[in-house]
Parts: sequence; C-alpha cells; structure tokens
Amino acid sequence: MLKVSIVVPTFRSGEGLDRLIASLDAQTMPTSEFEVIFVDDGSPDDTHERLLKVRETRPHVCVERIENSGWPSRPRNIGTDLAMGEYVAYMDHDDLLYPDALRAAYDFAKAHRADVVNGKEARTHDATWAIDTYRADEAQSIGREDQHPLIPMNPHKLYRRAFLNDHGIRFREGGRVMWEDIFFNMLVDRHARVIATLASVPYYHWYMTRGSGSKGFLRSGDEFWHWLREVLVATETDLAEDAHARSREQLLAHQYRSRILGSFNGAFAGRPAPERDRIYEQCRALQRDFALNRLDDRLNASGRIRATLLAAGARDLLEKLPSHDPGIPGWGRATAARWVDGSLEVDVQAEWSSPKGRRHALRRSGERIRKVLPVEYAGSVADTILDVTDEIHAADVEVGLRSRTSRITWMAPSSRELSIADAADGAVSFTATAHGTIDPDRVVFGRALEDGLWDLNVRCTLAGTASQQGMRSALAPSAAVHDGRLRVVYTNADGILTLSLGRPRDAVERLLPAAANAKVTRVGTQVHLAVPLLDATADDAGTRDVPVAVAPRHTTLTALRHRLTRTQPFRDVPATMRAEEGRLVLDVALPDGWQSGRVRLGHQHPAGPQWWGLADALTAGPPRSEPPARTSRMRRLRRAGGRVRQAARRLRERLR
Repeated sequence: MLKVSIVVPTFRSGEGLDRLIASLDAQTMPTSEFEVIFVDDGSPDDTHERLLKVRETRPHVCVERIENSGWPSRPRNIGTDLAMGEYVAYMDHDDLLYPDALRAAYDFAKAHRADVVNGKEARTHDATWAIDTYRADEAQSIGREDQHPLIPMNPHKLYRRAFLNDHGIRFREGGRVMWEDIFFNMLVDRHARVIATLASVPYYHWYMTRGSGSKGFLRSGDEFWHWLREVLVATETDLAEDAHARSREQLLAHQYRSRILGSFNGAFAGRPAPERDRIYEQCRALQRDFALNRLDDRLNASGRIRATLLAAGARDLLEKLPSHDPGIPGWGRATAARWVDGSLEVDVQAEWSSPKGRRHALRRSGERIRKVLPVEYAGSVADTILDVTDEIHAADVEVGLRSRTSRITWMAPSSRELSIADAADGAVSFTATAHGTIDPDRVVFGRALEDGLWDLNVRCTLAGTASQQGMRSALAPSAAVHDGRLRVVYTNADGILTLSLGRPRDAVERLLPAAANAKVTRVGTQVHLAVPLLDATADDAGTRDVPVAVAPRHTTLTALRHRLTRTQPFRDVPATMRAEEGRLVLDVALPDGWQSGRVRLGHQHPAGPQWWGLADALTAGPPRSEPPARTSRMRRLRRAGGRVRQAARRLRERLR
C-alpha cells in the first residue's frame, strides 16, 4: 500500500501549479511511496494539457478531469475515492509542501496511530499565522483547553483514508460552498479518536498572492452571512453530543469573536450605509438565534463591550466604539544584540501604540485598571466589563524569526518584564521589555536553522490577541563564527533586524574593517591584504571562501574643455576569512601585478563603504570613506541635467 495520496483540485491553474509540482518533486519521501492525484474541475484553459505533460514524466501522478462543479469540494471527493494511500493529504493548486513534509507527517501519524495530523503551516505574508497551534509536538491534541485541535480549520492536513471512508466524511458539494473545509473538519472532529499536532517539522506553505481567495468572503455580500449561519448550524448539530461540548463551544466562540463581533472594527464606520445596515442586522440576528451571549465570558474586554452593545441594540454606540476602543497592536524594537557562545542575545523594548502614538485609554480605579470610554457609554457598559487589570498583567512579548525564503516562523526562548506607569491624573500606561536567546544550532526544537536570511520579529500578545511584526532596529552589524558556522546580524534596508547564516559575503558587505591592524604582504608581484573585521568574533581556525569587491584606481581625463572622471567598476576577486586570536580576519589577494586599485569593504554598513587604495594598503593606512566614483557620477549627472535645462531655455527663446 502507498503511504500517502496527495489530492489536488485544479481550475485555471497559473504559475502556482509549477511551484506546487516543484515542491512535490523535492519531497524526501521516495516517489514510490506516494501518489499525486490531480482532479481538474473543467478548466477552460490549458491546465489539463499541462497536467498531462506532468504525468508523462512522473509515473506516480494521476490526472482526472470532470465537468466544472464550481468549487474544490467535488474534485477533492473524487480524488479521495481514487486514492490508494494509507493517508490522504489535501493541497490547493498554488501551495507548497515543505521538503520533509510527507515523510515527517506520515511517520508521526504512524507512531501515534493518528486519524489526523495537523502539521505546521506557514502563510506567505503573515508571520503570526497559527503560531499558538504549533507550540509543541503533541501525540494527542483532543481535549486542548486553549483552542480547537484542528485550527487552522483548512484541509491542509494529513487524514487517514480508512477513517474518512469508515465514517463517510467528504466535503460538502453543491456549487459554491463557502468554508467547505470547516464543514469537513467538524465531521472529522466528531469521529476522530486521535488528532496529532506536528510542530517541529514544517509541513505546509499556504502561498498567498495578490488576488488570492474568493471575493465571496466579504461581509458586504449576502453570501457571507448565509454560509456563516450554515457554519453555526453545522457546529451545533454535528457536535451536538455532550462529548463534543468543548469543541462545539470553542468553534462557536471563534466564529462569534472573529466574524460577528470582529465586524465592528475600524473599517466599519467607513462602509456605505446599506452595508452597515446589513452587517448590523445579520450580526444581531446570529447572536440572538444561536444564544451566543452565553460565550461572552470567553471574550476579552473589547469583545464583551461589543457583545453587550449588540445585544442591547445600542447601534449608535456600537458604530462609534472603534474610535473610542481601537485595536492597537503591539510592536517592538531591538535595543541591544550581542553574541554569547554563538547564540544571539537580543533585548527588546515593546509597546502597544499606533503609528501616530495613540495608546490604550486606561485609568486606575483603586487596585484595578479599567478602559476609559466617553460618558455616553456609562448606562450601557458596566464597570466590571471595562476592567482589564488581568489582561494587562498577562500581556506577553516574545522573540521570533522568519525565513526570508521559506516563510516559516520559529519562536525563540524569551522572557519579559512588564512596566506599568501611573500618571498624576490616574491615567495608566504600560510597556514591556523582553529578552530572547537565538541559538542558530538548536532553536528549531533542538535542530539548527537552515542557512539563509532570517528576519527577526516581535510577537506582542494582549488579551488573547497577538500581533507579530518585524523587529525594528538601528543596531550596527556584528558577527560570530561558532562551531565552524558564520552568523551575522544586521539591520536591513527596511529597518528590521536580520540574521544571516552561512553567507560569508554578508560579513564582507556588512562589517567595517579594523584599519589599524591591517597587514600587507607581497608574494612576488602580488599584494595580500589581511584585515580584521570589527565586531566579529571567531572561535575556530577554519577558512571560508568569499568574494571581495576590488577595482582599478580611477583615472582622470581632460576632454571637450571638461574634466571627466572615469571610474572602473568593482569586480569580485577570491578571498578567504579565517580566525586569528579570536577575531575574524579577511585575506584579500589583489590581482597579480596591480600597481593601483582599491578594495571595498562594508559597503552596506550604516556608516557607508570603507575602501583602500593600493598605496594605502602598502602602508597599512586608514581606510577611506565613500570612494570618489559615486561623487563623480552624481556630479556628471547634475552637470548633464544643467546642460539639458540650458538647451531647453535656448529653444524656448528661439520659438518666441
């Protein structure tokens, strides 16, 4: 029996299909152990022909074509019926599996006899996506108190095929069925005995591009509200038994919080009046018809305020509430970063404030902290609902890092300290400091980070709501070599702290030279320059090949009564980096026979490039700042612009 059957519905599949196929080709699981079933939903373009070409060179690929059904449900069901694998994995036609996904998920499923494996998922433009789901590997996630074990409720998981067949679990068909994956997973939840969570190995990349998703998932349309009601009905019926009470309440609370009360956000007031009418009426009807007020104790203070106003029919106050109680995400900036035995120790200052500096409006009342709302809310919102003392004290800050290429996010061990400040008038503000430790050799559940670029981020959680933004920074670059691995941390062009692993050129481009310690030697007619790099430590004696930019010295010509500077471009020459007395040293061999030239180092350092002329190198003189090349180019451009303006003025004068 095959281990895994991958089912992929396709329709008008663009370049994302090539991306998906490449990810399947890269799997560590041998192709003899899995099959791929493409079910094309009657694409009117060349999608089917492209799939046939894929099948020609891949014997483990099957292609089916059906009449257009209008939604992925029927293609998935047909693929499930055709599947021969012990487990079924569902993919969308423009997403990716990480290279070790199938092997790791299948082995994990078999080891724990899982009906379902919820594997770690990343979303292209969302660093915070499902972080709390994948905090740890869990052999059994049924019974989790913090959240439902199948969140995120999409079908990007591994399901035991016999389990699906035994219980007749299939996707709901019938044209456009919004949230068909939620209906499917509620049936899975109803019958599953083991739901396992695999957090330590990346499984699925939900690849988001411009225009991804359906336009039907908009609150402005009736379709949204029709299917949201259907989701609530299915939640109460499919999970009606007492044994499923926890799951039922978790899923109802999720819809209540995110799709009903979440409608009254900062964008609500800017909607056209008919949309506001529809949203308000639909939200109030759903809250009433499903008695969702019983879930108010699962909400944070902002949610309870909205729930109270909605139940009371206080529409005017509810519409104005986002301006008085806005959602203000947290963010953080690095205040220090240092290398300790190869680990990056980062200090962070975090706060919850808007780009314009607005903070949460809070006031002290005895020992308690309460939200501040205008007096007009006093008769509708009780003081007990405004109490956020526990929420403030539970605020958390963590350090994470995200791959620039794979988009996977890992969290680093972190600690935080909260600071609450009281003003004389009773107003309260709060900030936090955090400390994170990133050991590149162990941060991924005891495993090493892959070589490449990793952007650091700060996860700020308040009242159960998390924001995860890039870690702002103005820190200077630094580097370390530990256990033979080069690691560089620097502030990138967007002002975010970035960790570079296994990329020697980043050390050359980001670090400045220690000029006073430069050593110059001659071997025949060739000049060797050995330069210690600032803020770089090394604990091994290995060498690393790295290219270094050099160029001939610029020459000056006189022509056409103008003095022109012609600068030869930089080009790379071989060089090596090595450890010497705990420092990282760069060895550059200038091209044989050069009598003039310059070497460029640190050209992406905040202080600007440093460079040596050959004469400076021979005397170990100090490096110079920005070479004349850029200055002369700018001067030539300005002169050329002036000549164009003069010619334009002469032409206008002739035409008068």
